[in-house]
Amino acid sequence: MIDQTLPRPLSIELKLQQTGLDIRAQFRVLPGRVCALVGRSGAGKSALLKAAAGLAPARGGRIAVGNEAMYDSAARINKPPHERRLTWLDGHTHLFPHLTVRANLEYGLKGKGLRRTKPPAFDKVVNWLDIASLLARRPEALTVSQRVKVALARALISGPNALLLDDPLGDVPAHEQEPLLELLAELPTRFHVPIVLVSPRMNEVIRLADEVVILHEGRMASAGPAAQILSDVSLSTFLEGVHAGSVLEGEVKRHDIEWLLSEVDVSGQRVTVPAMLHAVGSKVRLKVRARDISLHRAVPTDTSCSNHLRGRITQIMLAGEHGTYGAVGIELDRALDADSLQIKSGSPLWAMLTRKSIQQMGWAPGQPVVVGFKAMATTVSAWR
Repeated sequence: MIDQTLPRPLSIELKLQQTGLDIRAQFRVLPGRVCALVGRSGAGKSALLKAAAGLAPARGGRIAVGNEAMYDSAARINKPPHERRLTWLDGHTHLFPHLTVRANLEYGLKGKGLRRTKPPAFDKVVNWLDIASLLARRPEALTVSQRVKVALARALISGPNALLLDDPLGDVPAHEQEPLLELLAELPTRFHVPIVLVSPRMNEVIRLADEVVILHEGRMASAGPAAQILSDVSLSTFLEGVHAGSVLEGEVKRHDIEWLLSEVDVSGQRVTVPAMLHAVGSKVRLKVRARDISLHRAVPTDTSCSNHLRGRITQIMLAGEHGTYGAVGIELDRALDADSLQIKSGSPLWAMLTRKSIQQMGWAPGQPVVVGFKAMATTVSAWR
């Protein structure tokens, strides 16, 4: 007999129409994984989430949790939102103002007969989010951060098949976002459900996403592992423009207390970054802007850059025949990891240079290169 309490993957293949926008997308999210939908405002990200949840009409396609169809236009299946249990959470929280926090949470327990995934215990969720002291209050007496916690608790207590997060921290003051971001980062391992995230803040995507789907004018421009997609400057038009760069995945190896620096292993090479609080052995992601990278034939002897990584040029893209700049794609050399004695695959990296620099240096695919950048040019985020 199949255990119906096991989390199941979420598959979305949808067509929908908005004013002036024809939206089509197809992706799959495994339990305990986060798929981020990114792209410019108006690309169709939120509309896609609403249609998946059953809160907006679709024109065709299929939504399934495991093998169970929640929506299938060909089979004429269109379950209502409460039967899909694809729980929507945005920054507005949508708590019932006339109910206490406890009553809001208990509302999530309704519909037990429709639930196939085993919901987490009420007390477990309340204690994890540290909201026991809020149970007797009404939403009007809560801060924005507290309302987000309560809305998240209600979503989890409902025993969702998946979580659809549409900018859940959008109304939270910037100085209060970090603790909530840490809680969101724990969701995949604590509750092991598929999660789809929409956020306009790239630091949240870098921190949380396992996979990324880029939407542009309603269509999928690219999709794949987060580090690979977020490091492709050819997609910068849909992402960060001049802030586009590379996301490197690594492991914290050392902290230098005297100089307030930390070292991270990336593909067997060491990267120096500003001191961080992440423990040795922690997995982290480093963001390096393409415009902050310099390329050299050999390690320079007179430079303020503390990072010099060896690699090989893979491609060069010029912004037109007479453009002012070009993007140089690099694969870092594979290096022997001293701890595991295993050969690691090289990480991709991009540098943004002027067309003049590229031509005068004679850079070309296949050439060895030394990649230079300052420690202060990197931003670091934890990564499970």
